[in-house]
Amino acid sequence: MNKTIFITSCHSLISRNILFTGVLDLLVKEGIGVVIIVPEAKIEYFKKTFERDGIHIEGVKIHSKKREGMMKYLSLTALRTKTLFIKRKTEMKGSGSIMSIFLNNHLMHSVIRIVERLSYKDSIFKDLFKKYSPSSVFITDIQNEIDLALLNEAKKNNIYTLGMVRSWDNLTSKGLIRVIPNRLIVWNEIIENEAVTLHDIDKNIISIIGIPHYDAYKTYDYSDKKAFFDKIGADINKKIILVIPIGDRYLRENNVDRDIVDILDKTLPQNYQILVRLPPGDYVRELEDNPNQFKRIKVLYDRAKSTHENIKITEIHKDDDIHLAHTLNWSDIVISGPSTVVIDAVFMNRPTILFGFDGYKNKGYFDSIRRYYDYDNFIPIIESKGARLATSESEMNELVKKYMANPSLDKEYRNDL
Repeated sequence: MNKTIFITSCHSLISRNILFTGVLDLLVKEGIGVVIIVPEAKIEYFKKTFERDGIHIEGVKIHSKKREGMMKYLSLTALRTKTLFIKRKTEMKGSGSIMSIFLNNHLMHSVIRIVERLSYKDSIFKDLFKKYSPSSVFITDIQNEIDLALLNEAKKNNIYTLGMVRSWDNLTSKGLIRVIPNRLIVWNEIIENEAVTLHDIDKNIISIIGIPHYDAYKTYDYSDKKAFFDKIGADINKKIILVIPIGDRYLRENNVDRDIVDILDKTLPQNYQILVRLPPGDYVRELEDNPNQFKRIKVLYDRAKSTHENIKITEIHKDDDIHLAHTLNWSDIVISGPSTVVIDAVFMNRPTILFGFDGYKNKGYFDSIRRYYDYDNFIPIIESKGARLATSESEMNELVKKYMANPSLDKEYRNDL
């Protein structure tokens, strides 16, 4: 093959957004060799799933060096967003609050990028560049440490680079883009504006492409309701309330997910059942350790099958992404924490409620689930009214009643969102 492109896949969302969309087949058909670079721990899954003629999988070790730690800290302190203000008070334990005042400007952003370039020395990719001589490099997460190392190496070798913003919250939560590719790919105008105003990226190098995996969502066959209900063990004569938990990693004491299901168990009519979609890469101990604690309404549990013994680094398999689309299609109402699934639900035109209260406990703001809805990426969601935020038990119950009575309520807002 005359040309070879390197593509990184260091995060589970990448498979869903890029590798499942047909782009690999298109590249191979055009005579372009593909090398997918993944963390060493994931190489077995990627070889089994994606490796074939024209597509090679290479694993690399993640190195947490002092330099990387320093540069990541500088990038996090170089932005002053609502999201990072909250993170500095919580996850970062106050670190970077003062420095962010001085680093949040165009001049210091340029200095950080110069330090990034000058401090880059050796690369874990040097041998791979010699082996394949890539003509271009596609960085699927512009802020991931492996992707950044590959991007630096490509720049060093004067190779054309494309970089993608992985998800909707990244530009306001992951720190400054430290290395600018030749072309930056984003979902929409909101992320484009963040790249320009927060990260000083030239608008002329940005391409807006939408969210790729929704192309597939429009092509799936949703006609066999019985097959789906049999698969999840549901009663086909009852409607489904789909619950998307926040997961234990986001709350110090996660009673919230359990309490939300308990409230629904106490209030839903008997012609409903609850389906809890457990997060693919996290635990919900208060639910998983006692799955049969709810007695009044049937509660079902569903989790994507793990591709690795460590659930924290599991990948989303294509069959599980198809299953999620069918889950949303056959759910009557979606009740979610601050999750990307809210976009999926609205895309599938499901009435969607965001739980924005701490169940039966009142917590201080910085320990509460409420803070996540003040993140920059969630503000357009709330303002759109395409997904409704419930700030109390009574408000959630009232919204559930309204959507049960009229599923088309807020349809125009969902379309706009």
